[in-house]
Amino acid sequence: QAPQRAPRPLARELPRECARAHARVPPCPWPRPEVAASCCSGRGGASAMVAIRHVLVRCLLLLCLATARKAPTKDYYEVLGVSRGSAEADIKRAYKKMALKWHPDKNPEQKELAQQEFIAVQQAYEVLSDPAKRRRYDNQKSFFSEDSGEDWDGADRSGGFAPPGDVLTTVEQLRKVQEGGEPVVIHVYSDQRHFFGAWMSELAQDVKIVHVNVFTVEEGVIHRLQVRRFPAFVICDGHGNSQQYIPGGWDFMNLGDAVRSATLQVLPYFDTVAPLRSESELDDWLKLHAAGSSGPRVLIFLDDYRRQYMSVFSAARKLSSSHHFAQVSASGWVVDRFRVQRVPSFVVIDPATRQGSTQAPQMVPGDTESLISQVRSATFVLELNEASFEQRCRGEWTGNCAWVALFLVPSRAFSEVEASRKAFRRFREACKAVRQHAGGGIECFWLRHDLAESGPAWRSALSGLLDKAKDAGTGDLWVVALAGETRKATVFTKSVFERELSQRDLTQWLAQLVQVGPELGGSAASWPSIVLESIPRVPEAVVELRGPKGTAARLLAQLTEAAQRFSVFVEENSGSLLQVIFVGALIAWPLINNLMNGADAPAAPQQPQAQQRQQQPANGGRPAGQNLAAEGKFSVGSNVLVDGLRQHTEYNGLRGLIVGLDPAADPGAPPKFRVELRIGSEEKKTLAIRSEHLRPG
Repeated sequence: QAPQRAPRPLARELPRECARAHARVPPCPWPRPEVAASCCSGRGGASAMVAIRHVLVRCLLLLCLATARKAPTKDYYEVLGVSRGSAEADIKRAYKKMALKWHPDKNPEQKELAQQEFIAVQQAYEVLSDPAKRRRYDNQKSFFSEDSGEDWDGADRSGGFAPPGDVLTTVEQLRKVQEGGEPVVIHVYSDQRHFFGAWMSELAQDVKIVHVNVFTVEEGVIHRLQVRRFPAFVICDGHGNSQQYIPGGWDFMNLGDAVRSATLQVLPYFDTVAPLRSESELDDWLKLHAAGSSGPRVLIFLDDYRRQYMSVFSAARKLSSSHHFAQVSASGWVVDRFRVQRVPSFVVIDPATRQGSTQAPQMVPGDTESLISQVRSATFVLELNEASFEQRCRGEWTGNCAWVALFLVPSRAFSEVEASRKAFRRFREACKAVRQHAGGGIECFWLRHDLAESGPAWRSALSGLLDKAKDAGTGDLWVVALAGETRKATVFTKSVFERELSQRDLTQWLAQLVQVGPELGGSAASWPSIVLESIPRVPEAVVELRGPKGTAARLLAQLTEAAQRFSVFVEENSGSLLQVIFVGALIAWPLINNLMNGADAPAAPQQPQAQQRQQQPANGGRPAGQNLAAEGKFSVGSNVLVDGLRQHTEYNGLRGLIVGLDPAADPGAPPKFRVELRIGSEEKKTLAIRSEHLRPG
């Protein structure tokens, strides 16, 4: 995420190479955005030569990776020094021998090599000592395709690397991962073939990683993930959707970035970060709706609003309960309005005042935690709710919150009345000045006093006090202060509406509150005040941007969003869509024509049922060579071996006993026998298996 210059109005046309570099997916020879940025930064031929040299070095590295000879990896039998037909006792003896041979304490002179070999012995014995895991290892072709994923020379095979993330072993754990509401990257591997490396530590800052060993995990996990090749990645969005990704080619130049890009294709990026296509959409997103969320707006500036960044998505997901994220293209009007100089950059905006936390946008950092830290560092006067009260006062009316100053305002004032926003800015500046000089003892919030949730309760509790300030011409705007320990409340009696000196007067009033303390004595004894019977409940935080929705409103919003997405899709892919419709019509017309002609053809005469019964074989519908007597190989009580099953491959290699003939077999099909299989030492299971999948056992 290297910085790029924002497009300027009336800028000259970029060269062809630069245009290609600024495309949404930069093609070769510009594999990374920073190379394109350096090429097109306008610094002349020297920068272009540096970019070309950078690309040549990358191509040379890729060539070295492609031609490098991979060290052969031993299978588990070779690690223990036994044959594939060895008994369990032989494997156990070999394990003890090899573990003793390669124990690190026995090899002080080659401790690193001994540690690697000792770990390999442990891994081999873990699989070969378990009959089910050993059967899966021996019968890999039944589980996985012969065309496995590419091996990666950059994998850490030292045995000392501690990868981030959890180990997944059961179907229940997989179900929680797939439906947990959190994006997860599942690394599917074996001890010999994997993608472990230092790059995982960087990716783990943005998305959760779990690891699945194909030979030690429950078999149901392999079937549920539908894994046929490994090593590979299965990317889950946390809502039941998943997609497999197997790196190859250029991906190994920077595997971490390649996995990030593949992950972004699966995640619901634009459900978390709103794409803004016009100035009207931006204004509606910045607006503080009457019953909507007052959370700060985080606006991301990009060269193309469709571009996706993992750090932005991760930060938006982690801050979804308190902030709202959106991104917009840095076009001419955006550059002029927000003073955008470079992209990607961002600004945090207070919807109550529609002002940003900084004079100019800041650059988007490369990692998620840095972006979250910078977003949280933007401080505003927050709306009073459970989350903000816990954040600023730790849920207590003491310490820095011994006095709480409240700016009471109607719910539509900030979105419709500019004078209300100006009055609130004066209140904000007064609070900032008092905190800087007094150092604490008072905290400022604002509250919509007519919001149905709990605003009327606060206005009713303070009604006797608010009536005393009506003569000052405050309208529906009041500034009150409440001491939680004594439950005393007082009101600022001067007008804060359309009055330039109100900021100075507010600053003096708040400073005096800190000096006199919660008892409201001394010079403040004559101020209008009341003692509340109880402090009204702090309202819950509103998360929805435009306010809570009913069932009908949610359904309408979903339909509207779907229509907008379809409209955008048609607009962006109109040419391709017409081609697909035209090709589909060419393919479908002959099929429809054949179906119509077939429906017009006369039906074949049906034979009488008696004649059909005479034509059926007397052996139950099977050909003469396929009845039980003609088979000759099996009978009730025969010992058999299951072999060649294509679906339930876990039963291949098991022995059983024929207990009968399956009467539900289809006429004309090979016979099925009911076979009682022995699974383990005590468990038995009866299955209907065709004779072609049985051998004398």
